[in-house]
Amino acid sequence: MSSKYRVIALDIDGTLTTSKKTITPETVEAVIDLQKKGVHVVIASGRSEYGFRHIADELKIGEFGNYVMSFNGGRIIKYSTKEAVYDKPLDLSFLPEIYDIAVRYGVGILGYERDCLVSGNGIDKYQEYDAWACRMHLKEVYDFPNHFSKAFNKCLLTGDPEKLSAILPDIKKQLEGRLDVCLSDPYFMEILPYGIHKAAGLAKLLERLGCTRKELVCVGDGGNDITMIEYAGLGVAMANSTPEVLAKADYVTSSNDEDGVLKVIREFF
Repeated sequence: MSSKYRVIALDIDGTLTTSKKTITPETVEAVIDLQKKGVHVVIASGRSEYGFRHIADELKIGEFGNYVMSFNGGRIIKYSTKEAVYDKPLDLSFLPEIYDIAVRYGVGILGYERDCLVSGNGIDKYQEYDAWACRMHLKEVYDFPNHFSKAFNKCLLTGDPEKLSAILPDIKKQLEGRLDVCLSDPYFMEILPYGIHKAAGLAKLLERLGCTRKELVCVGDGGNDITMIEYAGLGVAMANSTPEVLAKADYVTSSNDEDGVLKVIREFF
């Protein structure tokens, strides 16, 4: 029986990976099998592409000519050739203002240099966790706003969940109409170029693939997944999703520790 869905976009953290940041062998096998059948599998993550190379390799994304979307849709590459088919970096002129926000509210800030996370307001446990999960280096710099010579795609603010949720409305208001702001995890606040989100990135990719949004399945769990879950023909939330994500989903699958992605593949493909 053939499926009406031709594309599946998968978030990584809290979705593809378990709480131990691994993918079960059964899920790996199912994702590879989908690609063998001609389904386009897209990794759609807030991480940088350097932060999930090992996952893309494990799922053989390049072998089947498929794509990865990093920085919440800010950058899309054909994984086999590393050709960027879309790239919208964050204007470096915003860095002083974003850094001032981090200092004012006493939260961490991260920028990106290839396979390195660059910290600007003190390294915290959330940054160390991110570096571990993404298998990237982590370094602290003294003058964060003036450190970077090359633009990158987002800033990440890090801190205790209670603090980030409390300051989110103020930061959104300050940056409204200029930058996009959302929580990808309770302890990660994404600050992105205006208009950048996962749905916008997937819309561009679907054009390239010659597919429609009705043929798209999106699976995620965090606030940065809401746009793609709303956009997709079938928007799927993991059982471990935030309440806001669960409210937007067409279908709720098992948690990331209970092979939720595998269940989606078996149910709809």
